[in-house]
Formats: sequence, structure tokens, C-alpha cells
Amino acid sequence: MSDATKTLCRRILIHALVLLLLYVLQAMVFSRLRILGIAPLILPLAVVGVAIFEGPSWGGGFGLAAGVLCDIAFLGSTALFTILLTAIGMGVGLLSEYLLRHGFPSYCLCGVAALIAVAALQMFPLLVFFRQPPLALLRVAVLQTLYSILFIVPLYYVARALGRRSRA
Repeated sequence: MSDATKTLCRRILIHALVLLLLYVLQAMVFSRLRILGIAPLILPLAVVGVAIFEGPSWGGGFGLAAGVLCDIAFLGSTALFTILLTAIGMGVGLLSEYLLRHGFPSYCLCGVAALIAVAALQMFPLLVFFRQPPLALLRVAVLQTLYSILFIVPLYYVARALGRRSRA
């Protein structure tokens, strides 16, 4: 096996372990640590971090895997997170290659935008098909986004470490 193949296998394994750890935190730990009945979403922030520091292919692949795990964790969503997190990973990765700097302000801006997009698409079917009150849905979306924003700083350092480790 060549050195490039070993390095690629090592990168994939490290990313898979980090993803599994974040999934366990989101699905099993933070789902029990609710504030006002709201649980945070940390996997979209991890996808944004991987996309910014490693580009669209790693961001899209990480987003695909994270989306599948999110759809498994949230029984009501069929393929929402799989499609959305893959698109976020690829889109932010492309932006980071051609437009954004690889730093905290870019990560913070893209992370907040991703959380808002996730909240909006979670609200859409409830608002349109089930006729839920918009103010109640907006309250939940704002609280979920604010609770998730608390994890921007720690996940920034995780994503930056993954990106540096993969470049080394």
C-alpha cells in the first residue's frame, strides 16, 4: 500500500471517528440537555468547519455522512439532512476555495447561515403542510439556532485541527 493511500485511509478514519463522537454527543447527550425543550444541532457546524478547512469534496462527503446520521437520529426527517448537509458542505467548501478566508469570521458567518438554513427547512413542512402557528415555529427555530451557536467556538478548533492534521 502506498504512502498516499495510507494517508488517505488515516484521514478518513480520523474524520469518521470525529463524526461518530459528534453524533453521539448530539443524539445521546445533548438531546437530554434541553433548554426550554430545545436541543442543539452541532453536526451542521462540523460540516461547515470541514468544508472551510478542507474544501468541497471533503465538506460534501462529511456532509453526506453527517446528514445520514442526522436523518437516523431525527425520525421525522426522511432525507432532509442528507441533502441539506451535503449541499452545505459542498457550497461552503467552494466558497472557501474561491471567496472566503480560512478563519474564524468566515466559519462563524457560514455556521450561523447553515443553522438558519437548517431551521428554516425544518420549519417549512410544519408551516405549509401541517399549518402550525408561525410564531411558535419561529420561537423554536430562534432558540435552536441560539443554543447551537454556543458550540461554534469549540467546533471551530476541532475543524481547524482536522484540517491541519490532514495537510500535515
